[in-house]
Amino acid sequence: MKCGIKVKKMEDKDLVIYPSNFLPGIQINVVFKESEMYKDLIPLFDMYGFGFLAPDIKMIILDGEMFIGDNGLTIDDMKMIEAHEVTHILLNHQGGERSDKDELEADLGAYILLKRKGISTDRLVDIFPERHGIEFSEELLEMVEGRV
Repeated sequence: MKCGIKVKKMEDKDLVIYPSNFLPGIQINVVFKESEMYKDLIPLFDMYGFGFLAPDIKMIILDGEMFIGDNGLTIDDMKMIEAHEVTHILLNHQGGERSDKDELEADLGAYILLKRKGISTDRLVDIFPERHGIEFSEELLEMVEGRV
């Protein structure tokens, strides 16, 4: 279930920057097509999805275009992606291509982080079977509890 809240891009802004809600010292950059760097990021968004972690510069970069207009992604989706990427940091997953296990753990950790902040986990639970081939179960959280 989506909350229906859309990201509103500020007029004349090609980039929105804010600190992570889940991990101090991590910066979130939401990049829009008007940004000079957007065209250079498109291949990375194609490879990694709506957002990705740049660990060397402690930054998560999100494709702002996916959160405006009729693309259907919401603020809750943005927070879910942020929590997923932060979990990669907390679990010390190495950069580059991630294993299926890394992605599973990152989604489970994201669930925990979202719950701690009182942010909806509905979307994560809904897409879990598609992403991992199994239904979400809170019993799976044992894989990452105590590590996030």
